[in-house]
Amino acid sequence: MMRRILQPGAPLAPRVLSLECHAERMRLTFKPDRNVLDAVHEALAETGFDSAIIQVRGGSFEPLAYITPTLDGGGLHAAWYSDIHAPKGPAIIEGLVMTFGRRDGEPFLHAHGVWRHEDGFRGAGHVMPKDTQFGGPVEAEAWVLSGAIMDQLEDSETRFRLFTPVPHSAASATASRRAVLCRMKPNEPIHQAIERTAGEHGIERASLHGIGSLVGCTFTDGRIMESAASELLIRKGTLSPDQNGKAEARLDIAIVDTERAIYEGEIANGTDAVCITFELLIVEE
Repeated sequence: MMRRILQPGAPLAPRVLSLECHAERMRLTFKPDRNVLDAVHEALAETGFDSAIIQVRGGSFEPLAYITPTLDGGGLHAAWYSDIHAPKGPAIIEGLVMTFGRRDGEPFLHAHGVWRHEDGFRGAGHVMPKDTQFGGPVEAEAWVLSGAIMDQLEDSETRFRLFTPVPHSAASATASRRAVLCRMKPNEPIHQAIERTAGEHGIERASLHGIGSLVGCTFTDGRIMESAASELLIRKGTLSPDQNGKAEARLDIAIVDTERAIYEGEIANGTDAVCITFELLIVEE
């Protein structure tokens, strides 16, 4: 049986919020000596876009501030966050995915990553973007968006403010490839939600990009992460027809649990449900 987690508020339909938009792949360079939020905003502003899903493989943070998941929601939330981890020295980035949007009308981002501390500890979690800096110039691949943006809005079901896709026409440039920006809600089976949403928008082949949380997860090799609270990033995601012609989602992820243990690999289709939220970009191929 698929794992589920009880949320403090009533579930509201629809269970997936999706919005068609357009995406364009671009290379970005983030500068050091400013916080991560400012560095990303500055680099994006030069492209004429202010909405994006960004992936980083390499580079470093210095300083790094991040939090990891816990199940102690204080009675107000189904899951919560640890105290801030602030390791000394540089932290080498192994993988980082960022959703760039807005909060209260101002630039904001949500970032999950995996890194290695100076002392060798391998960590992962949710980056505090105003308290973290890149340790030098960092190269990134971005899917910049026109027509939609993630706006951090109140969510009565989880009692969090969550990135939610809304229409957006402020970009000075226009992307060319058809895409869908999504938020999957708690207890939604993640693979089925992706497949159904893509089908509703007439997409059969796509790349999948984003971050989120799952109520535990089962990997295709049989490993299981039991934690009901987690933070994850998609390392590689695809949607393509299976041998019967049905669109099938595949997700290779890195995920951290409440004990700070990191699990990596492809997760099994049909076994895993969203914990708090799942921010996803579907880019048609």
